[in-house]
Amino acid sequence: MRSLFTTTALTAVCLMGTPALADITPEEAWEAYRGQMAQMGMEPTAEVTREGDTLVVRNMVYGLEMDLGETSVTSTTTAPEIRFQEQSGGTVALRFVEPLNSIAVTPVGPGFEESVDADTIETRSTMTLDGVTIISGTPEDMVFTFDDNALEMKNEPVSVEDMVIQPGLTAKIVGINGTYTLEQVENGWTSDMDITASALSYDFDPMDTETGEKVDMGFAANDMTVTGSFTLHEGETDNFMQTLLGKSAMDITMAFAGSTSSIVIESDAPGGGMKIDAATGASTLDMTLEDGAIGYDAKVADLNVIAAGAQIPGGQVNVSMKSYNTALLFPLSASEELQPFELRLGMEELVLPEIAWMIADPTGQLPHDPASLRIALDGTLENGMDLFDVAAMTALEENDGEMPFKVETVNIPEIFLDLAGATIKGEGTGHFLDQEAAVPGGMPPFAGKLSLNMVGVTDLITKLSSAGILPPEQAMSAQMMLGLFARPGETAGELVSEIEMTEDGQIIANGQPLPF
Repeated sequence: MRSLFTTTALTAVCLMGTPALADITPEEAWEAYRGQMAQMGMEPTAEVTREGDTLVVRNMVYGLEMDLGETSVTSTTTAPEIRFQEQSGGTVALRFVEPLNSIAVTPVGPGFEESVDADTIETRSTMTLDGVTIISGTPEDMVFTFDDNALEMKNEPVSVEDMVIQPGLTAKIVGINGTYTLEQVENGWTSDMDITASALSYDFDPMDTETGEKVDMGFAANDMTVTGSFTLHEGETDNFMQTLLGKSAMDITMAFAGSTSSIVIESDAPGGGMKIDAATGASTLDMTLEDGAIGYDAKVADLNVIAAGAQIPGGQVNVSMKSYNTALLFPLSASEELQPFELRLGMEELVLPEIAWMIADPTGQLPHDPASLRIALDGTLENGMDLFDVAAMTALEENDGEMPFKVETVNIPEIFLDLAGATIKGEGTGHFLDQEAAVPGGMPPFAGKLSLNMVGVTDLITKLSSAGILPPEQAMSAQMMLGLFARPGETAGELVSEIEMTEDGQIIANGQPLPF
């Protein structure tokens, strides 16, 4: 499935894109495209004829194979007819006459051979590209311009012995406008994109579950933009993943003005069935790939989720959040040098439904204010293996080998929690020692510092105990631990804690060594 989506998506990107004014012929546009596909390991074959002012490419076929260790995924795509037509001003009009058809074949994985008779699993899809794309520039620097184009991809359901293991999917993008460049540079290709689309949607085919329910899912977004750049390094055609993840570069931002999604579960059982609707405001997704490190930064504003069903107390619950953010940066390539990593998670003003507070706090002891959470981590690590080398990773797993990377330093730029009237803020830094782990398979000893500022935590523990959420003995233990690790701050209800773990194994709290 991933191979199929990669192949068809690359086709859409490669054939939907415009540079400086210059003459380009249909033959040059076709040869440039064919050469780029070949560079990515998808050597196309086709029947090419000249019909008046149009170069007609029929039955273009190309394939891609991805090595997954003991197995591999192969995909084959056929474009029945593509037309490159000469235009005034030295440009070329590109049009797909018929949909592209793709088939991905995945061998049945190890451990499943005895449970199914089939040797392979097939995923079939079609992709329809509507509209005309204008190609300008030169064969070495092409610009593709879209004007109200559209794209539709349909994946057929995937079944094994009459059992659906993956529902069918229909994805659509309409109102596509903008430009996409494709420039040949030393050792590869580079492109810049500035594309908008009025709407994006995808809908799964209804799926029957083992318990007799029917599940229907869908997603829609409006006012989409895609901007950024991508560089594909020239590499060995039989190792596409290494070329793509280890040598290429990407910096792309995708944004939506808003989105909606739904999950409908139908059931004939008494009290069965449920509907979940979600809506968001502006959302962005930043994706980066550089020097073998992959990263993303996702931000969602004004998230609102409504769940309704007979089994839900009151028939409906509503959960909302002002904003949500998650980000990751991780090195995939092996290196003898330390490489950075990052991890962030943030939830601002999470509002829980009153029914949740009634269950958790029936006596009304706690403030029902919106909750917020922010956690940020970064540091450095050693990576001794290319994590996109599937064969090496498979061999490592089969031999019960240790993970190929080792964390060296850890920083905590921010810890923030605002919950039920209490606030915790903190930051820290540290490093792992070059010593054997105390427990086989565990982490080596750690040395570092953590600073915490807490307001209202003592009162929160008391209220949790009064509400019956926290047993009295646990509440007493928590208060004792606060007394051991924290000292009073400058304002009422404030606690301050400075904790240090030294390289010789000591734990120091607020300047005082602890007796353990």
